[in-house]
Amino acid sequence: MPEKFTNEGNKKVVMADGADHISALPDELLQYLLSFLPSREAVQTCVLSQRWRHQWKYVPALRINDVDSFYSVQQLNKFVHHLLLHRKRTPLYVCELDSFRNGEVAEWYQYAVSCEVEMLQVDTAHSADYCRLPEMAITSNHLTTLEFSGVQLGHISLDFSGCLKLEVLVMRGCKILVQKILSQSVRSLSITQCNFELNTRTHISAPSLISLELADILGWTPALERLPSLSTAFVRLDDRCEDYCLHSYYGDCGDQVSCGKYCTRFYDVHDDDCVLLGGLSNVTNLELITSPKVFIVRKDLLMRPMFSKLKTLLLNVSDADAGFGPLVYILRNSPVLEKLTLQLYEEPKAKIETDGSCNLEEQLVASKKLKVVEIKYSKIVVLCRVLQILNTCGVPRHFSFEQT
Repeated sequence: MPEKFTNEGNKKVVMADGADHISALPDELLQYLLSFLPSREAVQTCVLSQRWRHQWKYVPALRINDVDSFYSVQQLNKFVHHLLLHRKRTPLYVCELDSFRNGEVAEWYQYAVSCEVEMLQVDTAHSADYCRLPEMAITSNHLTTLEFSGVQLGHISLDFSGCLKLEVLVMRGCKILVQKILSQSVRSLSITQCNFELNTRTHISAPSLISLELADILGWTPALERLPSLSTAFVRLDDRCEDYCLHSYYGDCGDQVSCGKYCTRFYDVHDDDCVLLGGLSNVTNLELITSPKVFIVRKDLLMRPMFSKLKTLLLNVSDADAGFGPLVYILRNSPVLEKLTLQLYEEPKAKIETDGSCNLEEQLVASKKLKVVEIKYSKIVVLCRVLQILNTCGVPRHFSFEQT
């Protein structure tokens, strides 16, 4: 096979026989190859030869993701302005918008939607402030994947009902100021490090959802409506979650000085509804990690949700919960649970008194299918207490231990 070499004079890649075989490829294939490059580099190929002069105008991708290669904000915006002005409005397979200036991104965003984009990513996470996108419902018969990073999403709702093919929705480091996130088609939803700033809970309605990631949020925990198709969920609510109470097991101490508005009087759902666990009740695989100060899981358990399909569970257990309420409840109400992983840890400064509802004198029966129990612990005292609970529940004594 002839060896490739680079002619430093004209920067063309040629073969040993002197022919330019890349330029001989069909236009559609050249444009496809250019779609993997940042748009700036794709445009620069116009100087290679007459054949390459207009190829960049038909590339099915926009990748404005190399902002550090521009000398200034003005240079970046000028380049993108001319790119969109001269590019042919052919359909886009993918569009990546990454900018440290949020004023121009909204226009680029609208352009991508108008070009029937299938995969759209808007990333302004390194901007000094959140990027504000147009407050309008998106309608697209082509969009399948939508990712937001560092974006302010503010209007009455985020209604994706007009995007019938949308399956993947990602929100990372965003400010969310909407009352409802709605999609009939989304199958995978990821919300991480987002700031929910409304004075009411954001509700999530996604009846086709299969996979959920909800982690490290600021503000109130969003309320999950019924998710009948949900199979896998990862939920982590740490100290940034503002559904916390420092004194009461169920967040109803009424101490507005230390706990503020985040106690039960602002629970903001109907008395017979869960905020979180109702939406997770059909899940098969669940990882549930919460700070002991966050009461939302304990409060939800009062609504008595059942986990009739739950097969694998990872749960963190803190000695701050004197009765290990969530652990006991889920063992009682997960009839097909097969694998249980417990992460035990101490919280000496966050002692929350139990209400006594998890009395170990009662007969507790764990799932007969539970065969695998993995326990990760740091202090033997917490481990002994958990082993007592598992023994009372009739869990088989085939445990795997890992000291951290």
